[in-house]
Amino acid sequence: MKKRITSFLLSLACVFSLAGGSYACTGFVAGKNATDDGSLIIARTEDLSGAKNKNFKVYPRKVNQAPVKFKDAIGFEIELPKVSAKYTAIADSEQSEGIYDEVGFNEYGVSMSATVSAGENELVDKFDPLVENGLSEASITTVVLPYIKSAKEGVQKVASIVDKQGSAEGNILYFADDKEIWYMEIYSGHQYAAVKVPDDKYAVMGNHFMLGYVDPKGKDSIASKDLINLPQQKGFLKQNDGKFHAALTYGEEMGDYDRVRVWGGQNKLSPSNKVDYNKPVFELFRKADKKISVKDVMELQRYRYEDTAKNANLPENSKVRAIGATTSMECHVIQMKKDLPKEVGGVMWLAIANAEHSVYLPFFGNINSTIEQYTNDAQQFDQNSFYWLMRGINVLSAQDRAKFGKNVRAYWSDYENKLIANQKAVDAELVKVYKEKGKDAAAKYATEISEKTSKETFDIATNIYSELMTYVAKNDGKVQKDPFMPSYMKKDAKTK
Repeated sequence: MKKRITSFLLSLACVFSLAGGSYACTGFVAGKNATDDGSLIIARTEDLSGAKNKNFKVYPRKVNQAPVKFKDAIGFEIELPKVSAKYTAIADSEQSEGIYDEVGFNEYGVSMSATVSAGENELVDKFDPLVENGLSEASITTVVLPYIKSAKEGVQKVASIVDKQGSAEGNILYFADDKEIWYMEIYSGHQYAAVKVPDDKYAVMGNHFMLGYVDPKGKDSIASKDLINLPQQKGFLKQNDGKFHAALTYGEEMGDYDRVRVWGGQNKLSPSNKVDYNKPVFELFRKADKKISVKDVMELQRYRYEDTAKNANLPENSKVRAIGATTSMECHVIQMKKDLPKEVGGVMWLAIANAEHSVYLPFFGNINSTIEQYTNDAQQFDQNSFYWLMRGINVLSAQDRAKFGKNVRAYWSDYENKLIANQKAVDAELVKVYKEKGKDAAAKYATEISEKTSKETFDIATNIYSELMTYVAKNDGKVQKDPFMPSYMKKDAKTK
């Protein structure tokens, strides 16, 4: 995730100041044979320091009389097709710097998550510099997701735009449909590479390019025509194990800011491998020790290396970049499910604000709308905003994780477990409605069930925030001895 401030050059300077934690995301993908239910998973935390309201919305299908001319805040222009498919997105509420639609489904059952920012090295910048008014994260989802009908077509569309108009940034993005996931890295003004994600592997990535050898002519890869030719001709091509290595050739040297997240994620999911923190080159795709569940990915997005010497909650590790960053604006986990109709796509589990003390709620890809608390565009705290409410709970909880946050996290975790356990029945009901009454009825059902869950959860969160704020205020005088416990948690304990 990166944001523009006042100009293109200033934004580039900020992108390469990642040590401060201002511009960053952490991504994840898993093939269908790597997950416990056979679903394809793409996931990402959208991180930016400070508070930045995000809106979860649905854009309706549009049929225009003529192609649409689109222009964004940095001058990128493109002519878009007359038909724009319905799609969901998580957009910035304040859009002077761009739309930043970030992630969603379209009506063709394709999902997209964009982007994880990454930087090129100096030699790449010298021979193929970024294009000032090229394609950027601010617009990439907006101009791609409504116009594609498969994951591979998503890569091809982005590639076509970069070929013709260039890229303004280094970015990593993901596409998924009912059959496969495609992973793409954009390195420079006109160089990129993409591969189909192996069915039996997963990947965790920080703000650093990770692709190794790429065959530009392979059936499971797509690459710019000069991906290998340019570095060969200009003398900056780098190899690993005797083969061209895309990340080593085009990317910056990996620093601790990114290294700790890759190391932490790989050791969490593949502990038997005992991945060396100081590895010169990390493999992008790895095999997990056990099948990965959607809950595992949620916990990965909360992970602060609590079970390691790099525990980011300890004072001496205050500068360690955790995957579970306190700066996340939203975190999402998308499951593409084989048993759902293609038009539905799958389920997005969404945690607004940072995931540590927030809760993941499920949304089908075919919903028609979201509740008003998701579309509230307030730029300062507003208790009727899902973002601001969950951000408030997270800020209070993180002040003292043991005393304030422990039971908030425990309550939401149990709440998620119930939602996950119930989702199979919800999926089955949606399939039944789809088969008996058609796709419009299925969309209506999906919308109603998601709005019901959203409203119930928002009411619970409102009460937790009020109770927690009261507890923290009273704790100022050391009056409160026992850790905070939501009243809902106490009620649950009595009924068990």
